[in-house]
Amino acid sequence: MKVFLHLFTLFLLAFTLHAQDLTITPFPKAYVQSLWTQSIWSDGHHNGFPGIACVGAFYYVTFRSAEAHDSPSAKIIVIRAPATDIKAWEKVAEFTRDHDCRDPLVFDNKGKVQVVFHSQEDFFSQSADGLTWTEPRELETEFVQPKSDSRLTFTSQRRWLFRIRQGPDGAFYSLARCGIHGKDSRGSFGLILFRSEDGIKFTGMHTYGEGPTSAISQAGGSGWGHEADVAWTPDGTLVSAIRNSNPGVIVFGKAPLGPWKAFATDAWNFGGPALHQTKAGGILLAARALPEKSTIGFPSVCKVWTVTATGVEKPWIIPSAGDGAYQSFADGPANDEVLLAYYSSHEYPQPKGVGKNPANIYLAHLRIRHTAP
Repeated sequence: MKVFLHLFTLFLLAFTLHAQDLTITPFPKAYVQSLWTQSIWSDGHHNGFPGIACVGAFYYVTFRSAEAHDSPSAKIIVIRAPATDIKAWEKVAEFTRDHDCRDPLVFDNKGKVQVVFHSQEDFFSQSADGLTWTEPRELETEFVQPKSDSRLTFTSQRRWLFRIRQGPDGAFYSLARCGIHGKDSRGSFGLILFRSEDGIKFTGMHTYGEGPTSAISQAGGSGWGHEADVAWTPDGTLVSAIRNSNPGVIVFGKAPLGPWKAFATDAWNFGGPALHQTKAGGILLAARALPEKSTIGFPSVCKVWTVTATGVEKPWIIPSAGDGAYQSFADGPANDEVLLAYYSSHEYPQPKGVGKNPANIYLAHLRIRHTAP
């Protein structure tokens, strides 16, 4: 027993020292100074999980619309507004599949608007003008094989790119799910960092048990990670925001294999974490937050934090409550403005259960101030 404890102590020491090998270069701090919000879609349905992007002369917002949060039948809607008048939203596309459609996202793929949504697998559609769209087809995402000596087993090869971000090198990245592991699985699991040159064909950069999710236990996280997002500091350090079975975690490191350094947040649930690098080099984090793990009802809010080289600070609560959040950022029309698309049910009575009531899509206009690191 003493030998085991000694070896375990050496392992923890080596693990801690490895984490300390990473030097995080300080970067500007982006602070929310004020905000105002507008409702941009309200039709009495449960509208949620929005993504936002500016492509050309328009802002695009995509979201899921259904009768309830857990409805088996849903559609993906895309609306847009001119960058010169972001109160004039109009519907420009609608997609559906045989299975539930969820978690849509939108981004600029080299001048084309690309929408991605999940329906058992990831589907995408593109548009050159924002009005005419291609028929949705599956993303070509590699199924990553475990190491030959791994005891990891799978019941499905289902892949799920929750976010897609363009990196400093111009390629597209996503820290995403890959496969559903079996109950008898004993090997290391975890999210996979994927990379793509064209935003359609994604290749894994490491195998299971590696990458940013391997570090979440440093900050009190547990499990293999769930939903996640990535961004980069001005010097190219990868930043990951990861939902897990404990409060959300932020991980800094050198892609794809580290070393990594993790920091805790105070947000239980941490639904739909989103990161955003501002024009001045600051980083914002947004996520759904619960005050504690076990609550009466579902008193969630959407929060926005300032990300620093030592963690997160100064959270703002965006006007929201109940079933909501799952937000997405975009640079605003003004240099000191950032837009945040999110959903919330705070304008409706909250019946028993989550997601049985309508929810609206909102756009928060955040005024940002930057300070030195």
